[in-house]
Amino acid sequence: MSSHDKNKQNNRFSFLPKFSLGLVLSATLMAPMGLQAAVWLPEELAVVDLVNLQRSFHNLDSVQRDDRLHDSALAHSQSMADYNFFSHTTLAGPDSGSTPADRISDGGYDYNGWGENIAAGQGRAAPLYNTPSTAIDAARDVMYGTEDFNEINDFFTSQFDLGASGWDTLGVGLDGSHWDAWYDETGGSGGWMGSAGHRNTILNGVFDDLGVGYVWDGADIPPIQLDSGTFLDPLYTYWTQHFAFGDSVEEPAPVPLPGAFWLLGSGLLGMVWVGRRREESV
Repeated sequence: MSSHDKNKQNNRFSFLPKFSLGLVLSATLMAPMGLQAAVWLPEELAVVDLVNLQRSFHNLDSVQRDDRLHDSALAHSQSMADYNFFSHTTLAGPDSGSTPADRISDGGYDYNGWGENIAAGQGRAAPLYNTPSTAIDAARDVMYGTEDFNEINDFFTSQFDLGASGWDTLGVGLDGSHWDAWYDETGGSGGWMGSAGHRNTILNGVFDDLGVGYVWDGADIPPIQLDSGTFLDPLYTYWTQHFAFGDSVEEPAPVPLPGAFWLLGSGLLGMVWVGRRREESV
């Protein structure tokens, strides 16, 4: 794998029947938040809005922001940034070996099914790509693979005569084959919507709740450990989406930080598990 590839992608998608998977709990990833609402960054809120925009084009209900899923997603993004890896499985650090199921369960969400998308390197400003994009541009980059409306709209117009009037209508009339063509056009850099596995997670009608975790790591130091091999350039941004259903609650509205605060492209990974939790130990 070239160290200059903008995107790395791998996706795992599965449906498992009731009682088919035993849940193994790992150490708690984050301290309990108590009654305080989670703080959502503008980048994270923008991703939720784009997810629901695309779901609306397919007559799907909106997913609701869930603070527990936000905390578990943010913890994984922070872990990838802190310990220089990119994977669904935690490859380093005190929670090494933990899985998406572990993280979501440890975060307090008693799921019936879950999905995880991750990305890294998307949402960096040109020309040097070592500073963060604006919140909305970063969200568009990770969702669509570009911050340039003309680039993506010209493609869908010229290839399929399905141009949009603006960002708010991008996706109207598009199906999987159109997004797959965009993915091919970008050489695998078409964002979560361009990648079939990630898109299927985003457009899965079974999910009710969503958490998004975004981390900007301005001191990112390669090599970045992958499931197989390493990536030799800094990625700077780390993203995680946690989708789930089965434990929805009404919580206080998230409070975003000002855009000047960053707590916390390229690579994309997706994983889904849908079924029922064990109802008794075996």
